[in-house]
Amino acid sequence: MDSKIKELFKRYQSGTASPAERALVENWFASFEPDEEFNLSEENKAILFKSMDSAIQKRLHPRSSAIWFKAAAILLVSLSAGLFIYRINSRKQAMITYTVIKVPNGQKKEIALPDSSIVFLNSGSSVSIPSNFGDHKREISLTGEAFFIIKHNALKPFTLRADKLTISDIGTSFNVKAYPGDKQISVAVKTGKVGVAKQTPAGKPEVFANAMTAGQQMIYDRTKNTHTLSTVPADGIAAWRNNQLRFDNASFEEIAAQLERWYNVTVKLNINEKQGRRYTISFANEPIDRVLKVLSKLSGATYEINNRNISINLKQNKNMN
Repeated sequence: MDSKIKELFKRYQSGTASPAERALVENWFASFEPDEEFNLSEENKAILFKSMDSAIQKRLHPRSSAIWFKAAAILLVSLSAGLFIYRINSRKQAMITYTVIKVPNGQKKEIALPDSSIVFLNSGSSVSIPSNFGDHKREISLTGEAFFIIKHNALKPFTLRADKLTISDIGTSFNVKAYPGDKQISVAVKTGKVGVAKQTPAGKPEVFANAMTAGQQMIYDRTKNTHTLSTVPADGIAAWRNNQLRFDNASFEEIAAQLERWYNVTVKLNINEKQGRRYTISFANEPIDRVLKVLSKLSGATYEINNRNISINLKQNKNMN
């Protein structure tokens, strides 16, 4: 009879117990508080195992109480230890927190990640870093634009999430631009390699590029759900770090948004008719009035500056077809 009791506990611990046997043991154990401390004196043993003994009696023949207490005590210790480990693991998962570092408009910031990787944040950008960064993997999220210099670690891969895109490091430095209001997300590789994929509702990523190399840029169009790969000059990647303001095939709406972030101003854009022109131009640490003068000559726009408020009036370009 003693062997049947021992076999029940062995089957439960090894995971081979039947559903009915597992339910019998688990329902009994669930009747006690998880944090309850048990003093296994002879008196308490009789009380503690009374309900379990009653349930077992219905399925097994009578047994020696001494052997029963000993086996039940072993089961209790095993279950308590397992529950304690589970609770500790659950508590660790529940306690994951996130550090969000934001850079206001008109400023830039350099930060070091816990693994000594470097992130340069552009104006109006932020990164979110989980407290378990580096435990098993390295994963952060970006809103805005940043340049990354990542320390490669094949055992703990680095992953960056930017809106719908997931960028995976293969030992590299790269720039990502993913402002919420922009229609496009760009990923440009300065050195090394990166992989780029889009997150899908089904959970299976759609791979855009397995290994983008130095001098390659990918543009993802949010509205059309399309992407293109091209080659760009390496010295132009993350030129904003050197206070170079660049507009790459940008609409006036995108230009206005970038001016707000760069100079920490408010831009009101008045467009009388839809203008389809896009602009590619750069400025080396120029004041905003100089930038507006050049843009007005290119587009025919007029503008007014009132403290930190700018109004730009843009008419349809006469040279458009």
